[in-house]
Amino acid sequence: MVELIAACITTIDVIVIYSLLQLRKGRLVLALWTAVLNMAFPFIGFFMGHLTLNLFSVWSNLLSGVLLALIGIQMMLHDDDSDLLNKQLHPFFIALAVSLDTFSVSVSFGMLQLNKLLFIIASGSMSFFFACLALLIRSSFGTRYRNMLRKLAGAALLIMGILSCIR
Repeated sequence: MVELIAACITTIDVIVIYSLLQLRKGRLVLALWTAVLNMAFPFIGFFMGHLTLNLFSVWSNLLSGVLLALIGIQMMLHDDDSDLLNKQLHPFFIALAVSLDTFSVSVSFGMLQLNKLLFIIASGSMSFFFACLALLIRSSFGTRYRNMLRKLAGAALLIMGILSCIR
């Protein structure tokens, strides 16, 4: 269950960023790239987290908690990327930029030894769904809601990081 919540939280930024895009073509390709990368990066992240767990077995919960908290703080303080995203980039590069944070989150989750397969499948399917949703409703999704959603996701990661440090 924790894996599903974590996958949802880490893919919320797809809605925030993709609602800023001005795409007319390539929406499905972008959503597919996002889903694939949101499954590939967590797989690599879990592997790296497991290696880190073996190296830092005593400090793994504290280290993963600090990483999650820092990612949450970064999400809460991050500004809009609208000027960067308005440039015409290949969908792969846009999906790559959006999906990179799932790698760092997955390293932390790998140290916590969560269910890899469930998180990876949930992350990929939710990112595809959120990408399609954001690309369809982008005009009606105001800046106020984007910022609020990003701050909410950042706060959730911060809380997960603090709870991981306590545990």
